[in-house]
Amino acid sequence: MLSKTLAPILLVLSLCAGTACSSVPTNPGRPDLDTMLQRLRTTHDPAEAQMLEVAIRHVWARSGDSGTDRLMERAVTEVHTGDYDNALDALDQVVRAAPGYVEGWNLRATVHYLRSEYVPAIADIHHVLVLEPRHFGALAGLGRILLALDDKRSALKAFEAALKINPHLDEVQDEVDTLQDELAGIPI
Repeated sequence: MLSKTLAPILLVLSLCAGTACSSVPTNPGRPDLDTMLQRLRTTHDPAEAQMLEVAIRHVWARSGDSGTDRLMERAVTEVHTGDYDNALDALDQVVRAAPGYVEGWNLRATVHYLRSEYVPAIADIHHVLVLEPRHFGALAGLGRILLALDDKRSALKAFEAALKINPHLDEVQDEVDTLQDELAGIPI
């Protein structure tokens, strides 16, 4: 079951290994996002990178529907209080009502991950990456799930794909460094 779930994700990762995820705009109607992602990849200013990351996450967070926004607010509140059952209930409603809304899938993947439900988390990340292949947060989350599943090589690919889009993810870079050492047989 897990290998069937991972297959589409690994395909996305192989595409991200080239330039597909980093250089091809997937939102021609949203040049602001394309421009911000391009600038995030190229800036060497940590403060600018942080501002760009926040701005990008705000773009992704916009659902365009007040009902969906209320459900997301409820889900975020439930996640912060540790009530993952109610968070999932709200997020199930979000993805049914707005299947094209990337952050509904992304937050639901996060909740599944927090509950150690890796197969549904991976399935939700697949939806995120179909909608927005440049979602560095989802790619980093996928890396963490793959680490939890002890698939270090695939985790490394996911982390590297996230860094190709957002090279300012320090924790992800630390994971890459550690995994590269481990996979090369270098003791840490």
